[in-house]
Amino acid sequence: MAPRLALSFALLAVLGCSTPADQAHPLAVSAQLTPDDYDDILKDWTRHDEVYDVLYRIAFFHVTYHSPVFRRAFLVRHPDVYGPGSEEASRLMLTNQESEEFLEFFLAASTANQRWNDLNRADSIWRITLKSDDGEAVDGKVEKVKTTANLRAIYPYITPYANTYAVRFPRNTFTGTPVLTPSTKKLEMRVTSALGDATMTWKIATP
Repeated sequence: MAPRLALSFALLAVLGCSTPADQAHPLAVSAQLTPDDYDDILKDWTRHDEVYDVLYRIAFFHVTYHSPVFRRAFLVRHPDVYGPGSEEASRLMLTNQESEEFLEFFLAASTANQRWNDLNRADSIWRITLKSDDGEAVDGKVEKVKTTANLRAIYPYITPYANTYAVRFPRNTFTGTPVLTPSTKKLEMRVTSALGDATMTWKIATP
């Protein structure tokens, strides 16, 4: 199958498999996107926060939520460079239907001590959680992603000192309650440790 045709099928799969909750959010409504929209949409779905000890910066986080709109914009912007078989698209689940099984985020982390930049390790000092409004928090599964020139093209905010990760959260809490529903107004991710904590918040729906 030709790469462009394969990518077209992948785009149709992403557009056609959004969950009802995703479809209910105003920023996820289907729109005619162009490659020029990517930078604005990346900015819309990216948050950052810092952890300080007085004036000493301990950690800095940039996080992008892979919302349905972001994944559509990615496919429109990068059809020739990132086909369904590319390492970046596959590892980040940007072009396959498995992306609907999780709430996925891309995270770039810089720390003052490189030993602290271990978010993917089972014994990491950091815990990453996600909650919606006043709902129950869920823990994220963190996978370290190789930082390449291609990845920097997708997420230009990656610095030379950052480690990059894919963070995936279950769509349901431990008690079976959906994390994201049509009435969800915001999602809040926290990255916490004894060193401090960072909080990133995405507005999902208007009040």
